[in-house]
Amino acid sequence: MPKNKNNKNNKKAKQIKPSILFRCTTCNFEENIPKDVVDFFDVMDGGDPAVPPRFDCQSCVRGKMHPVHYVNHDGIVYKV
Repeated sequence: MPKNKNNKNNKKAKQIKPSILFRCTTCNFEENIPKDVVDFFDVMDGGDPAVPPRFDCQSCVRGKMHPVHYVNHDGIVYKV
């Protein structure tokens, strides 16, 4: 007899969170970062809204990761 509880947990585990593709401007390394993480750092930054959220590159260490396409909470669109 199948257990509904296990099926419910499997469905939750298979849900994919939305993510934002970031690309390093130095080495072109790409990484998907969860959208909720990007949104959090974008809101907490409080800096210049003309500058997109950026992260340090984990591949080349010296580069900055910029969003390929991201729309922030104010509706500003950032594209690389």
